[in-house]
Amino acid sequence: MITLQKSLTNLTQVLRLHERHQDAPDFEKLGAIDIYYLEAIYQLKEPTIGMISKLLDQSTPNTNYHIKKLMKLGLIEKRLDDVDRRVTHLMVTDKYHQMMDSDNEFWQRLENKLEDEVAPKDLAIFKRVLRQTIEIVTDESLDEF
Repeated sequence: MITLQKSLTNLTQVLRLHERHQDAPDFEKLGAIDIYYLEAIYQLKEPTIGMISKLLDQSTPNTNYHIKKLMKLGLIEKRLDDVDRRVTHLMVTDKYHQMMDSDNEFWQRLENKLEDEVAPKDLAIFKRVLRQTIEIVTDESLDEF
């Protein structure tokens, strides 16, 4: 019998393989915190470095490290403020959008395939159990701190 751990490990490995084989080879160079930075920059629409540091509760040197990495990968760029030239704003690039579009296409194809091949009741149960699993793992992780 396959254990829950083995099933989740297999799923994680398959998803990692997907990341490596998609058209954006830089995607695999990103860690979880890099993804948080990208998403925060995208959602906040041209935030400053200080805003990102505070939002993600990161030190300025750590934030600068990740920003440099994301700039080298061509996923974000800096823009000086029009009024106060000492202020730098961050924005995602077209490369970021293309990478996310490619990833979104994969997830949409997966969802469509699941809807086609899995009974609606079973799919609803799967989604509910997956949500609950994430909540339980999150709670477990928080208890460790």
